[in-house]
Amino acid sequence: MSYRTIVVHVDESRHAPKRIGLAARLAGEHDAHLVGVAVTGISREVFPHGYHTRPGSLEASYFEPLREAASRALEAFGVLAAEAGVSYEKRLICDLASEALARIGRFADLVVASQDDPSEALADTIGRIPEYVAFTCARPVLLVPCAPVMHGMGRHVLVAWNGSKEASRALVAALPVMRRAVRVTVVAFRPSGEADPDEPQQQADLAAFLARHEVQADFLVLERHVDGGRALLELAQREVYNLLVMGCYGHSQFRELFLGGVTRTLLHDATLPVLMAR
Repeated sequence: MSYRTIVVHVDESRHAPKRIGLAARLAGEHDAHLVGVAVTGISREVFPHGYHTRPGSLEASYFEPLREAASRALEAFGVLAAEAGVSYEKRLICDLASEALARIGRFADLVVASQDDPSEALADTIGRIPEYVAFTCARPVLLVPCAPVMHGMGRHVLVAWNGSKEASRALVAALPVMRRAVRVTVVAFRPSGEADPDEPQQQADLAAFLARHEVQADFLVLERHVDGGRALLELAQREVYNLLVMGCYGHSQFRELFLGGVTRTLLHDATLPVLMAR
């Protein structure tokens, strides 16, 4: 597989240039079409057929500034995408960001969104966007952290593996990036003192699968003494990985998501990009 269409969330937050820049670099590397999605932040239930208010009305005085802000954000996106020299298009959607990205993302190979930042003043940037999209879109999501992103994202890749279908989907979603990486490490955690008799065969099968996709990976099995999410972040920081690949785990697909502990930790505390799939 390869990335042919990448969707990126576009807004006026301070994190937008970094997010758009990373998405544009990926689009350039994979010869993909980049779709910038900006939203009004008003649920489509209010305007099910698009934005329509009478000019000069009270409704227009509230909604029009939101539309203008989205339009400005798209103009800035267009400048960055053009500078990157990639194929792109701009989409302005009357909806919440999470809903719009999940809907448009179904026609893409990858959705790029920022880690939620509680300090942001922009109301439409807060809403657990990455996990909502991952759970409802059926497409992988690249979480861009609030922390600075090292140049060369995806050159050193750490893959969290536990044999689950979520981990498998994330692994497959990351294949286009891993083919270009200089170092790929697959890490698994096991309870202290316990050995899995199927572990050697699973490693052999996974290594063969990756090799057929032109990915050479090292394998690391660690005893888990602390929270798995915290252990992954500490390993990534210590060994200077610049992309983490993981399955996204939870127990609900409703708006209020019940996340697994590892997923919650990584979404809130990640300081490197995380490619996740449900």
